[in-house]
Amino acid sequence: MLFANNITRRSALQGAGALALAAMLPQGALAKSLVKAGEREVFSFSDGALTLPFSIAAGERKADEVLAVLKAGGMPTDRNIAPLNVTAIKDGDGYTFVDCGAGSRFLDGSGKLGDTIEAAGVDRAKVTRVIFTHAHPDHLWGAIDEMDEPLFPNATYFLSKVDRDFWLSSEQLDKAAEDRKQFFAGAQRIIKALGGKLQTFEPGKEIAPGMMALDTGGHTPGHVSLEVKLGSESLIVLGDALTHPLISFQHPDWQPGSDTDKDRAAATRRKLLDRIAGEKLRIIGYHLPNGGFGRAEKSASAYRFISA
Repeated sequence: MLFANNITRRSALQGAGALALAAMLPQGALAKSLVKAGEREVFSFSDGALTLPFSIAAGERKADEVLAVLKAGGMPTDRNIAPLNVTAIKDGDGYTFVDCGAGSRFLDGSGKLGDTIEAAGVDRAKVTRVIFTHAHPDHLWGAIDEMDEPLFPNATYFLSKVDRDFWLSSEQLDKAAEDRKQFFAGAQRIIKALGGKLQTFEPGKEIAPGMMALDTGGHTPGHVSLEVKLGSESLIVLGDALTHPLISFQHPDWQPGSDTDKDRAAATRRKLLDRIAGEKLRIIGYHLPNGGFGRAEKSASAYRFISA
């Protein structure tokens, strides 16, 4: 189980994600402010947590090699718990969300974003913009609620054109492994439901003032990260460009089972880590611990994640 590649409801540990989330996060920690500069404030909202096979992060590396890395880093070797951190950027009275969580139709342990937002007292009507890093279920499917209505009724939604075209492609669907076909069906359902509320973009341009989409493709063909200006500094919202607090940083050249283009994704990780460490940038990772907030620093021939 821990080194299998398939991610389906049948293969997930039933209820483990929810139990792990309760154990990992103290009361009141499901939504928290991370950093503030002027009128701009950045928050992390939890959509829950998933229990995943280690192969999602480590690919086809031998089990004993992966377990040795985890043990040396003081992490559990019997479970791989991936938190789901949805970033929100508050400007004055309005919000931009980066990703929407998984909604109610994905794996157990996910789909908590609506409850987290409500508990934090955030008015969903004041969310004017949602920027998707990519269209995997745990980032996209929460955009539509149980009533098939947009989670944020007044928002415009943004997805890279490359990612949209990939998930709408019948050719790509035909080539996909059986356990991934549901990802295509779900993405197509959400894209159709959003209709005219969804706009596409090309990386390398600002989607909104002080919010630049960076090309971090590989995990999916059109995966982007978001560079957010905070005064004179920048914060990088990574999406799934770096997903594991040990493996992604210490072994960026390993090829996770969740990456569409494994060579490109590895090159992206190296390039990102060089910049993040070299420029001492703060980061938020969708699956990194403690709200995903921290930084990276050079360590021997690789890097290490420093949680903030």
